[in-house]
Amino acid sequence: FYVYTATFSTLASGAVSTGQISIQADSDFLVQKLAYQADIAAAAQTASSRVIPLVRVLITDTGSGRQFSDSAVPVTSIFGTAELPFILPAPRTFRANTVIQVQATNFDAASTYNLRLAFIGHKVYKLR
Repeated sequence: FYVYTATFSTLASGAVSTGQISIQADSDFLVQKLAYQADIAAAAQTASSRVIPLVRVLITDTGSGRQFSDSAVPVTSIFGTAELPFILPAPRTFRANTVIQVQATNFDAASTYNLRLAFIGHKVYKLR
């Protein structure tokens, strides 16, 4: 079991930010689930006041040049919550020593978000 994360702090209204996740050299990474957590100004939340960010993401495996989608999609379309993560229909392998690039675009008219994306899966070690 292993989790890689991408964090976007203070993603302002209309802003575009690119984050990178470096896959460690010791193993490939098989991602099976995706989850997000978002807040506005680190304000406390309850289940009923959970922030649903108006953010689109475009995920690229820079090792292969392949993207998860043909264009940026809303976070809530492909990321679930910690309690109910989005389960990928087909797990995706990222090779050791490659980079996952995540481009996040805030399309909210006014809110600035703190956004954390979790890529949940496990490491795949090569047999020697």
